[in-house]
Amino acid sequence: MHQLVEFNNDGDVIEIEALEESLLLLGHALPFNEPIVAQGPFVMNSEEEIRQAYRDYRNGKFGNWSA
Repeated sequence: MHQLVEFNNDGDVIEIEALEESLLLLGHALPFNEPIVAQGPFVMNSEEEIRQAYRDYRNGKFGNWSA
């Protein structure tokens, strides 16, 4: 459950067998080639950037819902 698998681009076929009811999500993209840190709704390049994003959020720098 909740597993991520990364395949190499060295073949033409991928064979998958599910041993129980499963949902398979496939995607593709070029590598980022830089550090990635994810926490909650934020994805940044470092843990310090994540902490700053939370500070900014708590301080209302992301806007608000009032009209």
